[in-house]
Amino acid sequence: MDFLYKLKHAEMRYKEMDQQLLMTIIGGLLGGGIIGFIEFIIRRNDERKDKNKEVIQAIEKLDKKVDDRFNTLDQKIELVDKKGDERNAISSRIRILRFADEMMENRKHSKDSWSQVLVDCDTYEDYCKDNEDFRNNITSATISYLKSNYAERLEKHDFL
Repeated sequence: MDFLYKLKHAEMRYKEMDQQLLMTIIGGLLGGGIIGFIEFIIRRNDERKDKNKEVIQAIEKLDKKVDDRFNTLDQKIELVDKKGDERNAISSRIRILRFADEMMENRKHSKDSWSQVLVDCDTYEDYCKDNEDFRNNITSATISYLKSNYAERLEKHDFL
C-alpha cells in the first residue's frame, strides 16, 4: 500500500513538473516574441539614428541569453521525458509482477487482462533494450513465464 501511495505521489509530482515546464515554455516564447518585436522597432529607427547601436547590442546579448535558456530548457525537457519513460517502465514492471503473482495463486484472468499484461511486457522489454543500464533481472524471467503460460491458455481456450 505504501508503494502505491509513493507511486501516486510521484505521478502527481510529475504532473506538477509538466505544468511548470509548460508555463516556462510559454513565458519564454512570449518573452522571445516581445524581444524580437522590440529589436525590429529599434533596428528600423537605427537606420535613421545611429545612437541606438548600444541598445541593439544589449538586445543581441539578451537574445543570446534567451537562446541559451531555450537550449537549457530543451535539455530539461529531454530529462523529463527520459524520467517519464522510466516511470512507465517501472509501472509496467509492477503490473507484470503483480499479474505473475496472481497466476501463481492459480487465479484466472480474462483475455483482455492478458492482452494488457502482454502490452506491458512489450513496453518493458523495449525500454530495457533502449536503456541497458536499467536493472532487469527477475522481471525477464517472469515475462518468459507469462508468455509460455499465455501460449498454454491460448491453446486450451481457458481464459476467464
